[in-house]
Amino acid sequence: MNKFRNLLDHLLIILSLMFLVFLILDQFNPMMNFVQNSISQVLLAVLCCSAIARSILAWTRLAS
Repeated sequence: MNKFRNLLDHLLIILSLMFLVFLILDQFNPMMNFVQNSISQVLLAVLCCSAIARSILAWTRLAS
């Protein structure tokens, strides 16, 4: 369970930084279409799911 939490933590950091870079690059060059890309949408879904999973794990740890 601890390895899963560590994996989620690292995944959240990596994906969050990726999307910050995508947003910045999209502001400078909107023709590259980083945010509206289908790959970005899948990565955003993974980011959301991993954030929800990590939140649930943190919540259950606080509850016990």
